Amino acid sequence: MVKYGPRLFEFLNHDGVPWNNNNAEHAVKPFAKYRRLVNGRVTERGISDYLVLLSIYETCHYRGLSFWDFLLSGLRDINHFVEGNLHSKRSRKLGQRMYSK
Repeated sequence: MVKYGPRLFEFLNHDGVPWNNNNAEHAVKPFAKYRRLVNGRVTERGISDYLVLLSIYETCHYRGLSFWDFLLSGLRDINHFVEGNLHSKRSRKLGQRMYSK
């Protein structure tokens, strides 16, 4: 405590930093499962590709988006995907209002 005390509680000096490590542990679990699945038969490129897909999956998950819908959209920018979904939802709602009258 004496040696590392100032660094142990550094998170208190910053807003929005959790006191626990749950987010980091949650993010590592899928990679750990993948590592067990491939049983050491991986290449640097394979890991790199997997990590890109995993980061997209996790981003979609945290934003409440469908990972598969994002991939099928062909877009490369999640923000554009979100904007497109908002526009299409608005136009669907508008269309429902027009036909429901």
